[in-house]
Amino acid sequence: MKLHHHLLRLTLLGLLGLGGTARAATTFTHDVAPIVFQHCAPCHRPGQGGPFPLLTFADCRKHATDLADVTGRRFMPPWLPTGPTNEFVGDRRLTETEIAVFQAWLADGLAEGDAKDLPPLPTWPGEWQLGAPDVVAQMPAAYTLQPGGRDVYRHFALPLTQPLDRPRWIRAFEFHPGSRQVHHAFLYVGRTADIQRLDAADPVVGFGGMDSPTEVHSPGGYFLSWQPGKRTVPLPAGMGWKLEPGMDIVMQMHLQTGGKPEAIQASVGLWFADSPATNQPLKLGLNVYDLDLPAGQSNLVYTREFVVPADADLLGLLPHTHYLGRRIEAWAELPDQTRHDLLTIPDWDFNWQGDYRYVTPVFLPRGTKLGMKFVFDNTAANPRNPSNPPRRVGFGMSTSDEMAEVWFQLLPRTARDRIALDRAITTQTVRDIVIYNEVRLKANPTNAVALVNLARAKLGLGDRPGAFQALTNALALDPTNDEGHYYLGVIHRLEGRPGPALEEFQRAVDANPAHGRAHGNLGILAQEQNRPEEAAEHFTAALLADPDDNLARTSLAQIRLEQGNRPEAISLMEEAVRRAPTDANLARQLKRLKTLR
Repeated sequence: MKLHHHLLRLTLLGLLGLGGTARAATTFTHDVAPIVFQHCAPCHRPGQGGPFPLLTFADCRKHATDLADVTGRRFMPPWLPTGPTNEFVGDRRLTETEIAVFQAWLADGLAEGDAKDLPPLPTWPGEWQLGAPDVVAQMPAAYTLQPGGRDVYRHFALPLTQPLDRPRWIRAFEFHPGSRQVHHAFLYVGRTADIQRLDAADPVVGFGGMDSPTEVHSPGGYFLSWQPGKRTVPLPAGMGWKLEPGMDIVMQMHLQTGGKPEAIQASVGLWFADSPATNQPLKLGLNVYDLDLPAGQSNLVYTREFVVPADADLLGLLPHTHYLGRRIEAWAELPDQTRHDLLTIPDWDFNWQGDYRYVTPVFLPRGTKLGMKFVFDNTAANPRNPSNPPRRVGFGMSTSDEMAEVWFQLLPRTARDRIALDRAITTQTVRDIVIYNEVRLKANPTNAVALVNLARAKLGLGDRPGAFQALTNALALDPTNDEGHYYLGVIHRLEGRPGPALEEFQRAVDANPAHGRAHGNLGILAQEQNRPEEAAEHFTAALLADPDDNLARTSLAQIRLEQGNRPEAISLMEEAVRRAPTDANLARQLKRLKTLR
């Protein structure tokens, strides 16, 4: 044992560059504290995600064996990708020399050292990483997570504590979960009226599950997720996501049950950009929905690819799988056949998932092939397998199911590139929605929501007969499904049947009086049938549901102009231009309207 200890010490001295020469013993104040204060204390301090503080000599001495172990195994600080150091923003990896310090301190007897060597304890800007936010959104009431049972997936509304007076562009957000039982969360937005209706329809705080309702959406092109230990990093200049007045923040949370009831009341801090965004990225998702992972089998490989149809810069990636995923790879094959390894995670850990933003964006010329590869292990040898004995697993939203996806954040180089890339991503997304909902319906043929979503996707691909049949089946299962009636009305209208279309849009509004798109279509039908005041009522209702609906706004302006109310028509068109300042056609219409006499 003494010989082994001596050899360990020599190894550590060699790693520290001190082998063969006399040196002072490793101490906390001189050697350990600088590393702990920089890499550990941001999470291991009161109010943050670490389960215990690491701020003092006593804290670190108490956990010295664990510190040497988890840093030596690179389990801490948590960082899943391999590859070049600092390729991604916020790389948390320790150097070999830093890791060796913890080992040497343990071997040297855990001396405290001279107090004059102790660096000052870092200071943090209060409870928020970037200082006081410009505005905070908070759950108005706590949700009580009951003990035991399966994990809970739920949406919670977080209204702004100070309403916005105008649209704002958000450059950073920070999520405070309010409980250690929150495993991870995703940020969405939705109209306050819609969110209040969804919340009121559920007997307890929050609503829904892993399926986000159509009333909420993720601001396009951004990775807005949270995991324990995530650092708040502002978006680059010129980027940001838009938050309108009358909108709430909605957090979809994955909650892990414990041994006692847990009150959860989360909040989100938001920081405003100084000006509107000038660069808006797009998100491309490569997903596998036909997963089939037999019990007892390992090295189960799934891949997906996508050809980028335009020049773009890759800003970052977000991989995701559950407990059976072991290895994740993402790559780019350039048009000249050279391969660029974008991301490699050799030992996936569901507990430390996150997104990764490049320090320097990766240029992808038109014709680049993006690819991903997932390797699964559904054997008892996988220490993270949640089933004992292993069971057959397919695609699903629960953590006892599996997923395989990599999201790529892309910034097109030109407006033409953006159109081409957006069109290609949309087409792939719609095809994926078809596959996804077919998988859901295979598991549960009576899932009316899946049938409606399948119909929407088929309609987007031009398959009207398939969409019509899926909607008919959905409404037979759930006659109150407002989206089912709405899309059935769309099909009737596209095929020149205004009477049945009107009936279906009216049924959608009866089921959901705040269904803005149904009101908008009822307004158009009334306008076509020369019922202007009825049309105006529907366009007004559409704008209440969605103030960004400029089609309803300009249609209402046309009605008011024809009724001789030119001031209101001008006011409506001015608001339309304010909400779409880059729309040259709207600007021309407003100018023409103002010159009328």
